[in-house]
Amino acid sequence: MSPAMEEYLSTLPSDLSLLSSRSTAASSLALDTVDSIIARLELARAQLTTPTQREGNPGDTLLPLSSFVRSGNTKVASANKEWSSAVTRFSKAVDKKFTGPPQPLFPSPPPPPSSTTPSHSSALDPSLLYLTSPSLATSTTSSSPSPTPSTAPFSTPHAITSLNSTIALHLARIGAFDSLDSFLSESETPALDQHLLEGLKELHAILKELRQGVCTRALQWVEEHPEHGGGTGAEGDDLEFALRKEEFIRLLLGGSDLSSSSSEMEPLLPSSPSKPSTLDPHVHQALAYGGQHFRRLHTPARKDLIAALLTSTIYMPFPRLLSSPYASLYSSYLTSPSDAGAGAIETSPLCATFAARFLETLGLPRDSALSVVSDIGGGGAMAKILKVRSVMKEKKTEWSAVGELPVEIPLPSTRRYHSIFACPVSKEQSTSTNPPMLLPCGHVIARESLARLARGTPQLKCPYCPHVGRVVDAVRVYF
Repeated sequence: MSPAMEEYLSTLPSDLSLLSSRSTAASSLALDTVDSIIARLELARAQLTTPTQREGNPGDTLLPLSSFVRSGNTKVASANKEWSSAVTRFSKAVDKKFTGPPQPLFPSPPPPPSSTTPSHSSALDPSLLYLTSPSLATSTTSSSPSPTPSTAPFSTPHAITSLNSTIALHLARIGAFDSLDSFLSESETPALDQHLLEGLKELHAILKELRQGVCTRALQWVEEHPEHGGGTGAEGDDLEFALRKEEFIRLLLGGSDLSSSSSEMEPLLPSSPSKPSTLDPHVHQALAYGGQHFRRLHTPARKDLIAALLTSTIYMPFPRLLSSPYASLYSSYLTSPSDAGAGAIETSPLCATFAARFLETLGLPRDSALSVVSDIGGGGAMAKILKVRSVMKEKKTEWSAVGELPVEIPLPSTRRYHSIFACPVSKEQSTSTNPPMLLPCGHVIARESLARLARGTPQLKCPYCPHVGRVVDAVRVYF
């Protein structure tokens, strides 16, 4: 299940847990009450059949029994009422999350041919007649409730082919090449472009090596495509520097045992003086590699990180390095005993960055179209759009002239591509002509609100705190 769907259905488990607890409580109370009534009835029968009670008034025994039965019935009815309320609440929650069965993506298959059928076309489902003869479809749709080709989703050959192509591209993007071959053969979808397919296979081969901590092929690709891997940006934005850093650390820790069971922290200073040891060949190799490449990639933004990487080598071996001031640079490379020896390191952000740059050379976006649609639609957006569409159809209204949806669509955090600022004073969204402005006190308002509150004076009192500052000190904020 996708994260968007999990977020959308996050309230249902709590409602189901409440329903289960109410059901268990009502059932237990009903059974206990019935057992108590049976015990009281047996006691009353024993009392009424004894010789001493026959001469007395039976009402003295039956009246308390009647009162006990009524009170037990009241308690059971109250518990069942709570359980019924929980059932109703859960039912409404499910109906709200799942508004109804979606329309079929594809038209229903044609029925089997009949011996009395005069022609093959008349045996087709009405929703498929337009594929063979538009005139037959026109004459049949008036007497059949089946959806027309214009309203049924994926009811045209072009739509079906486009959907199959999207699924095929998604399978190739995620590296499911065996499933891709099966899907193409079963759906009779045209094969993907050979150059694109070979590029995606190369991408997944490089990503497999990256997850194992080997950056050789990735660095070769960066050297062949400097416009996508080089640059002088920050460390997180420069793919080549990130790869050189991983390769430096791989060379430095090449002879170390990275398992957590054997990498106990050692003191920085030895307990007794010892003879100076020779330089570890892995340290020498890493320093030579860093001196060759970090000098070329050095920028003011990377100055501290490069200095930390080169200086941390004096604390080798690895257990001693973990107790040094540079332990934070290497703590993520400490593997658990179950992963020890696998050679894998944590390179998920690096893999994502490399995949995005590689896909850019193939003319593909960072995310698959099928993933985006499933995340947004599965997160509740499709249900809201269908509901608004039905309401507007009943009211015979259309979308607004500017093409905006009349309701807010819930989106997962990974699909919120733009930050929107609404001025707390004017309640309007910021634009390029009315951008957000940061006041000296730290509050943010729109530029038009800033000018309106200043009233042509050089000073301005913040509308949300007593601070008084100058208008010229306000700074534009970029989201």
